[in-house]
Amino acid sequence: MKAFVTGGTGFIGSHLINYLMNHKDINIYALVRDLNNLKWLKGLNIHFLKGDIFSIPSLPKDIDYVFHIAGSTKSNKSADYYTVNQQGTASLFQSFDSQKIYPKKIICLSSLAAVGPSSEGKPIKENDLPHPVTPYGKSKLLGETEALKFINKFSIVILRASSVFGPRDEDFLSFFRFIKKGILPRIGSKQRLYSLCYVKDLIKVMDLCTKKDLKSGEIINIANPKPYSWDELGKAAGQAMGKTLKRVNFPLPIVYLIVLISELGSKITKKPSALNRHKYKEMKERFWIADVKKAQEKLSFFPQFTLQEAIQETTDWYFKHGWL
Repeated sequence: MKAFVTGGTGFIGSHLINYLMNHKDINIYALVRDLNNLKWLKGLNIHFLKGDIFSIPSLPKDIDYVFHIAGSTKSNKSADYYTVNQQGTASLFQSFDSQKIYPKKIICLSSLAAVGPSSEGKPIKENDLPHPVTPYGKSKLLGETEALKFINKFSIVILRASSVFGPRDEDFLSFFRFIKKGILPRIGSKQRLYSLCYVKDLIKVMDLCTKKDLKSGEIINIANPKPYSWDELGKAAGQAMGKTLKRVNFPLPIVYLIVLISELGSKITKKPSALNRHKYKEMKERFWIADVKKAQEKLSFFPQFTLQEAIQETTDWYFKHGWL
């Protein structure tokens, strides 16, 4: 079996490659921009292909599966989201078509942000009218649109993942650092509920997609069936770290001020921050809840890890690698 992976050096992509390497008789081709910066892939026995989604190198004609993980999740410029998530996806499919490479299946990673927040706590379904609230969400929706233009040429599955956490993730790290200090942060005065997905569960879903008979263009929400509040997530992390927590409420105006300071810092360092005004728009919403019935019915997907198990593995990894 031959698999081609974009975004392999990132958080989710590197976990996917680690998982795929457990398969027998598999050849993995990873698209890498900088061969001197392989990050989590350093030392692995896979085929590294120098390039990016706008310059796909020559690929084997008999690629079996493509996992399109590459994407922009944070940027100082809104235009960058559309360049990478929309135009990059279009470029990828055009390259496959021009090289006459027609895999058995192409699995594209999208986001719940593409469809937008839930209304009054009602889980959002795949066929609900999309209403993304950030440039990131809008760009992921447009990326889906670009992929769907090719449903008659390729077998395509789009996975709309909820917030993904786990070892190697940086976006949830600030929250875990609060927990380490004994602080259980709450944004605003009202409780917020979110669908979450442990990275290893998401990787299992991608594997299931290669084994199931799905019609081209299928869009599937991926998340733990049970939504969680920040309090529940924080208490699980506190238990994992053996911490007694004190809840601290952060009013939305204070959060917005923190966001502005974070943005200023990212402009000075020229390093995009996960905490920005776009993320603030998402944080203000009370419900980001995905309906996952389709994943259960079509993929037989049920999380393999409880929240506590997932949080324990994540915090253990953070401590081991000096991130906490």
